[in-house]
Amino acid sequence: MDAPRRHRIACLLPLALGLTLSACVPAAVADRLAGPAAQEVERTAYVAYHRMELGRLQLGAYTTNVLVDVELPRGARLTLEDFTDEGYRLRVDSDAVPGVAWYVSRTGVRRVIQR
Repeated sequence: MDAPRRHRIACLLPLALGLTLSACVPAAVADRLAGPAAQEVERTAYVAYHRMELGRLQLGAYTTNVLVDVELPRGARLTLEDFTDEGYRLRVDSDAVPGVAWYVSRTGVRRVIQR
């Protein structure tokens, strides 16, 4: 297989996987993810990600001090799950969006639907 064809397949594989997995999401979870509460929690996760990355750029290392004044939506929690010199992992979840959590790390924000 030539390199351009492998590249096209590698680019289309995540899309196909995403479409397949999205078809498996129950309607109740899909409704919760489309609501304003989920959007607020996801926005908070992205704010935390960008603050952590800006803190690293400004200070030369990760620090949780940049998260002190992050505004959390009602019922939301921001939990530090892992913190090392190499990176971090935060969990953002909310009572308003049960069964869903957003994980924040140096690679970005990832939404996880828990069963």
